Amino acid sequence: MNITLTGASGRVGSAVCRHLVKAGHTVKAVDQAYRNDLPVPVKVLNLLQQEAAYEALEGSEFLIHLANHPVFRGRESQRVLNENVAMNMNMFQAAVEMGIRRIVFSSSVQAFAHRQGSQKATPELPPYLPLDSHVPDNPGNPYALSKVLTERMLRYFASEVEGMSCIALRLPYMLVPEWIPAMRVQFAQSKAAHEGFSFLHTDDAGTLMVALVAANLAPGYRCYFPAARNPSNGRPVADLLREYYAQVPLRKPADQIESLVDTSEIERDTGWTPAFNSIG
Repeated sequence: MNITLTGASGRVGSAVCRHLVKAGHTVKAVDQAYRNDLPVPVKVLNLLQQEAAYEALEGSEFLIHLANHPVFRGRESQRVLNENVAMNMNMFQAAVEMGIRRIVFSSSVQAFAHRQGSQKATPELPPYLPLDSHVPDNPGNPYALSKVLTERMLRYFASEVEGMSCIALRLPYMLVPEWIPAMRVQFAQSKAAHEGFSFLHTDDAGTLMVALVAANLAPGYRCYFPAARNPSNGRPVADLLREYYAQVPLRKPADQIESLVDTSEIERDTGWTPAFNSIG
């Protein structure tokens, strides 16, 4: 498969690039920053320019779009939202015009987790547990809002363009191997209850992308929340339910909840399961 991968120089993109190439795909790696340690050359493009989007997609059959501002804090609200939405529209519209009918986009757990911006001091708890791919939108900052708007954009393209398959991945905290020793300490102190203490190893993101390409899902819009099975802080799920989620509705009895994130839908659709489920 000929695949355009944007954001290829990033934390997630570099892992995805290596897994796609290893799986035998032809990858056009695109980013605004160059790096020389990937298995394919990186094409440096500014995707805020419409012309660059067409150049990025030339000869491709599949778009994996990871390129966005990665965070909100410390950045201008207008720039984060406007530029994320603009580059996403540039890529998706160009893909449609060039006959590409399969898109995967990296959304974020922040689309629903209400991670606070400058206006709110305390994040909200989830509307229910276990979390899954259908948690209602609840953005708490301009970065999160840009992801929600882009998810809506994908729903639009999937409904208006015949044969279009669009997938949004609400990625949680992404863990790279070299960070694990430090993260054991940080995660043990983490209070990311609003995100279900979720995380995903970057190599699992890579295998997920390979699975999504291979799955060849029917046209339509899908949203998935992929995450490791165990909480990032390493504590038993039963303890977390009692300490943090006493007022949160449970979708099944507490003694039957083995993970705070239910990934059964994506596992059923693609056969993918995370290999890295604990930082212990």
